[in-house]
Amino acid sequence: MADSEIIITCVSENEEFAQEVFRYLYDEFAKENQNKHGSKLRLSPDSLTIVGDEIHVRPSLISKSEIKRILESLLHSDPKRFKDYAVIELADTFTIGKKLASDSEQTMAVCEICGYFTPYEEEIYTHRMTHLAGFP
Repeated sequence: MADSEIIITCVSENEEFAQEVFRYLYDEFAKENQNKHGSKLRLSPDSLTIVGDEIHVRPSLISKSEIKRILESLLHSDPKRFKDYAVIELADTFTIGKKLASDSEQTMAVCEICGYFTPYEEEIYTHRMTHLAGFP
């Protein structure tokens, strides 16, 4: 059975993040190949491609452990900018992006009148005002 391609999903509010990850991967793949073979990597059009926020990597191009190392090195390259980012590996898929708050970090504001809840304190204030205005 042939290896399936590796997919890297890029999650960020920055629309250019996937392109940035793609360029970083491409440059690192080229460096790796040059170190191993003494010549620059020549990627074919299907070796490393980007479709929206997903990067597709031909499995024979580089190992999963190397991909993970490169993605993590991108995050370590600017710790201040990427402090809330992480790399998650699941089978043949990687996700690189902003971490979600854990349950212990996220609190909910609750309306004492009807039990409505939201993670946004400002929203609960507005919601309470609807009770005062006669709305349900």
